[in-house]
Amino acid sequence: MKKPNKWIAKKIESLDPHKDYIEIWRLSSSYRLNDFMQNFIYALTFPNFIVTDWGSKVVWREDGGKVLHRSTSRAEQTSSANALWWFYGPNDERTIKSVDSINKLHAYWAKQYPGVFSYNEDYVYTLAFSAILMHRLKLKMGAPGISEKEKIAAHLFWRDMSKLFYAENGQPITDYPDSFEELVEYCEQYENTPRPTPERANLVAKAIYEQFVFRFFPPQLHWFGHQLIRSMSLPTTLKTLGIDPPDPMAAEILPRLMGYIFWQIEENTDDPTESYIEERLRMSSEDKKSIRREIKNLDERFPDHFSQQYKKDLKFSGCPYHAALEEIASNKKSNNENYFIEELEKNSGALD
Repeated sequence: MKKPNKWIAKKIESLDPHKDYIEIWRLSSSYRLNDFMQNFIYALTFPNFIVTDWGSKVVWREDGGKVLHRSTSRAEQTSSANALWWFYGPNDERTIKSVDSINKLHAYWAKQYPGVFSYNEDYVYTLAFSAILMHRLKLKMGAPGISEKEKIAAHLFWRDMSKLFYAENGQPITDYPDSFEELVEYCEQYENTPRPTPERANLVAKAIYEQFVFRFFPPQLHWFGHQLIRSMSLPTTLKTLGIDPPDPMAAEILPRLMGYIFWQIEENTDDPTESYIEERLRMSSEDKKSIRREIKNLDERFPDHFSQQYKKDLKFSGCPYHAALEEIASNKKSNNENYFIEELEKNSGALD
């Protein structure tokens, strides 16, 4: 039988990580993606960034924000922006424009919630987490982590990305770690810092997990989807957010199962020649409209579904945000959204 064409690993091996780190990151992160994996990565990633009271406050706000009222749209916009950054890199004008939109969006919300976007360590953690995510996921699935070249490239790629972001009042991001190993140490220290459970953070995380499950699993398999996402999540994050850990058997089996599936795919298929974002940009206008219609339909059905699942969460009895779920879910759109925000959030243009 003909051996699968494994051009990506060969290309990475030929590159210098200190000079070609943008290309190495592109090659290692932009291929073998699909809507399921993009949404899966979003669900595994974002809850880690709202473990603080101030972080969750600006996301949930008073009425659930986009994680409730535009849940799949939010996942799609975040995933598309990430795919754009990964493929084009920090020096490309498309990435710069995308990050600038996020900076402006943060500046807008900073006026509504002063001080929330002033924590330098939150930005550094987000950047560091993004750099080490695939290494951690591979280890979690029982596979070897990323190569030394990929570690160097990941560290340098996100170092350059850090220069595009700024905190409240235009403050540059500082104290980015000096090596991949220090990125890991930074994340572990941040994650192991004891914190109270913010009630809104619990809702944000559950909305993100539920959105993933609601989108990709039939109702009779929702339990499986939740066990999968929890078994792949950081135990420290689940604990801080007041979310039950996975069943011990699921925690043992499901990451290994994911690892086996990915191994089979990688071993027995050719490397793709087109990245996720290139595939999206090449889609016909009709296909893009079809995806937008599907996302709109999911957005419209999700608030009521989520409210029915979590409005009587006994662990948060007396929490005003949980108690208000049924009322705010009946609103068709978050009251805090407007045209200005919608324009800023169109980061990638992949479906426009």
